[in-house]
Amino acid sequence: MTITEDAESAPRRAAPVKRGSLRKRAYDQLKQMILSGALSPGERLSEIRLSTALGVSRTPLREALMSLETEGLVIGKPNSGYIVVQLDIETVRELLVAREGLDGYAAELAARTATNADLDRLRGVMEQIEDLGRTRTRAPEHIARELELGLKVHEVIVAATGNRILCEMTTRIYEQLRTALWLEVLWIDLWDEAVAEHRAIVEAVIARDGPQASEAARRHVRGSIENISRIQNIQLHRRRAGGLLPLAGV
Repeated sequence: MTITEDAESAPRRAAPVKRGSLRKRAYDQLKQMILSGALSPGERLSEIRLSTALGVSRTPLREALMSLETEGLVIGKPNSGYIVVQLDIETVRELLVAREGLDGYAAELAARTATNADLDRLRGVMEQIEDLGRTRTRAPEHIARELELGLKVHEVIVAATGNRILCEMTTRIYEQLRTALWLEVLWIDLWDEAVAEHRAIVEAVIARDGPQASEAARRHVRGSIENISRIQNIQLHRRRAGGLLPLAGV
């Protein structure tokens, strides 16, 4: 047997898995476990147990947890690790009321101040939302894309106001609402309604109809306030059932 033949006949070693892919896998699985309720709000996360369950070492696991902390899904405690964030329904309602005022005013102001380039960006985001609606599934990556594009509409609108303080205030509100928005997208499957609501906002801003843009934006947030009450009821049913209820569309 030649050296070449020996090399070809020897068992091939599996290519090493890159740490970035392990981190991404751990991140995706942990996020799904949190948002599905497999990991309960307030639950302390054991790195040893999670690394075993997910089949990754503690380094990519910790990197995944750090990413989830930036999204507001877990909280890091000095000397005690991470816990799953708890959703305070009353605080979320208060934040949404503040968001209703900010989004409504931003849409009204943007209808007056947006440049043609701003309006083109807004059209582009709306086209992406429409495209997603034609191909969407309940896969985690599609759910993440729903939230990303839904937030992008409001980001473009508030940027079009040219008001730095309004942009900063809106960003802080959305950061604090991130967990609630994830749960709304995951548990309340009202994509068609969300598309129609975003379309109404975008069309009013493009038409430079300030009052209509404001009302459309406020109506959209009021829908989220109603959904938070539905999420609260889902949580109560889940606790009483002692297990997990099916997620919307699953």
